[in-house]
Amino acid sequence: MPDPALSSFGMGWPNPALFGCGSVAQLGDCLRGLGATRVLLASDAGLQKAGLVERVAGLLRDAALPVEIYTGVSPNPREVEVEAIHARWATADCDAVVALGGGSTIDAVKGACLRRFTRRSLDSLFDDGIHEHPQQPLRFVAVPTTSGTGSETTLGAVLKTPRRKLVLRSEHLRPALTLLDPELVASLPPRATAATGLDVIMHALGVLTSNRPHPIGDMVGAEAMRRAAAHLLRAVEDGRDMEARAEMMLASYLAGHGITLKGVDGIHGLSTPVESLTDCTHADSLGVIFPHVMRFNMPVAAGRYACIARMIGVAGREASEEAAAEALVAHLTALRDRFGMPDRLGALGVERAMIPELARQAQLSAATQGNARPLGTADAAALYERMI
Repeated sequence: MPDPALSSFGMGWPNPALFGCGSVAQLGDCLRGLGATRVLLASDAGLQKAGLVERVAGLLRDAALPVEIYTGVSPNPREVEVEAIHARWATADCDAVVALGGGSTIDAVKGACLRRFTRRSLDSLFDDGIHEHPQQPLRFVAVPTTSGTGSETTLGAVLKTPRRKLVLRSEHLRPALTLLDPELVASLPPRATAATGLDVIMHALGVLTSNRPHPIGDMVGAEAMRRAAAHLLRAVEDGRDMEARAEMMLASYLAGHGITLKGVDGIHGLSTPVESLTDCTHADSLGVIFPHVMRFNMPVAAGRYACIARMIGVAGREASEEAAAEALVAHLTALRDRFGMPDRLGALGVERAMIPELARQAQLSAATQGNARPLGTADAAALYERMI
């Protein structure tokens, strides 16, 4: 039976958000309420080809808001794209920016926000941290078109420079408003739905097993896991199942907030270096890595995995802790295999010669430091070796 609470509602925590089918129609009025007079709409070529960019631009024009459009964001947002958004924002004299797309577009816009208020390069921000704060309102609105990264609610942006791919974090990176419209996700192909949905599950798993205690983080992480585990397959098999789409969109949002409160684990800590040295997708790297990190964590995290397994119904209460934890690994691995994702890093372009650098970069990640079991350089290298 559909959850009546998922029809339409608003939130003021952790950031203002509107949830509901058709909520994107309120975009123009919301931007006017924020004081916007000219808008930069950032997106990608795929959404432009699908007609969604022009549809959203039309909503802004209907609200008497002039629109500049940029559609050059790639699946792994790079510094050059951040710079292009930042330059267009300035030269077109826009006073608001809308990120229409998945986590890549939202993160690229976050990078442009950082460039706008710090006036420093991304590498400088990686090296020296972010100490500045905006002198003027950023009027940044996120309109996600996937249910995956949770970037619409997190404080971080995953960005790639010629030197590396890392996460930049600032309390000023949360959108001023997020519009969560499940109808915008309905046309997402099954493979992309599966990939982004696996990301939601990995986020929830990381939140629930992170070594950083936070009871509210555990609550939102558990709710994200429960909703995603119950509805991901439905969303993949029938993209027009709006209940499943709504549940996955909410799960993504909740998992993103859980990341802000608790962080994630070594699965993401080992994933980012792989994506830094190759051009693989985030979901594919996660899919290879998660069973190995979960088994590495078993000596200290079996109890947490067992609780998750029982919560989502892949192990009964009569099962031992060890058996329930193994059932969770088996269930998630079977899900990955059903989606046709790779199971070896070699398929993603990783070579053994890269392992020392991968292991070194893994230690730079806050996610690695948040792993349930300490995961040092030698541990990371050994895990990468097993995954080639």
